[in-house]
Amino acid sequence: SSKYLSPEEQANIAMQSVTLDFSTAETFAAHPDLGRGILIFRRGFAVTSRNVPSPPFKWQNDIIDQPLDVNEVLVEDEYFKEQQLIYHFIGYAKVFFIPRSVIMAVLSNNERAWKECARWRYFMGALVLRSFQDSSP
Repeated sequence: SSKYLSPEEQANIAMQSVTLDFSTAETFAAHPDLGRGILIFRRGFAVTSRNVPSPPFKWQNDIIDQPLDVNEVLVEDEYFKEQQLIYHFIGYAKVFFIPRSVIMAVLSNNERAWKECARWRYFMGALVLRSFQDSSP
């Protein structure tokens, strides 16, 4: 949560983030140079999938300006990688991308943000990925 970050930390994150454009039928799991990160949709939308038996489809409204994949992005890249989200773009989409490396750099210098927020999100993300592994045939 940004409420644990100073204005300087928030500015640092914004300056190291990028805007990405996606076309119809493109997929995204990680940026080729920046790795995994948080997507904040500015325009358009996508559906997500995982390499697991599918639960019933769940429609998510109001994704514009809402960060997605916040908890799981904190988990290490190789942790149950096959269960991590893959985005499938339905039409043109513009997203604001915050690289995991930038988030982790800020967290490494902000003990309060880690202790009061991020470590619990990390735990939830790891638990979700682990649960998919446990339910795989």
